[in-house]
Amino acid sequence: MTTANSSLRDRVLDHDDKLRDVLQVLLQRASQRQMWLMFMDDRGCLGDPLMPMDDYPDDPNDVVEIDDLGSVSEAHVLMHRAGMLRELTGNVSVVIAWERVGSDSVMNSDRAWARAMAEASQRLEVPLRAQFIVHSHGVRQLHPDDYL
Repeated sequence: MTTANSSLRDRVLDHDDKLRDVLQVLLQRASQRQMWLMFMDDRGCLGDPLMPMDDYPDDPNDVVEIDDLGSVSEAHVLMHRAGMLRELTGNVSVVIAWERVGSDSVMNSDRAWARAMAEASQRLEVPLRAQFIVHSHGVRQLHPDDYL
């Protein structure tokens, strides 16, 4: 990581606009379809690790059989694993950025994933700080009004 990016990771992001601005610098704009899983530490800074995940499922509500969870939705699996990683890394909350090529308009797939992940975070009691879209021209925050 460059020194500039390191200093970005040391900024206290006490407002979502500040978090969006840092993600704009780090992620810039979409080049493919993938999900970024990120964490906030106890200082209110972006914590480690920053994890891109391509090839996430199309439908967050598809039910899958998982050995340790049983029959659950794809969103449940992702949020459960995000919660485990948050605890293992000592972070306080989860941040998700949905990267996809296109405009900053909220698409049906954005809405479906954001809603499903917000619901899973509540059911599993995983603190979800915020969700964003990384689009062809930058980063946009997804607010509950965008997906509920």
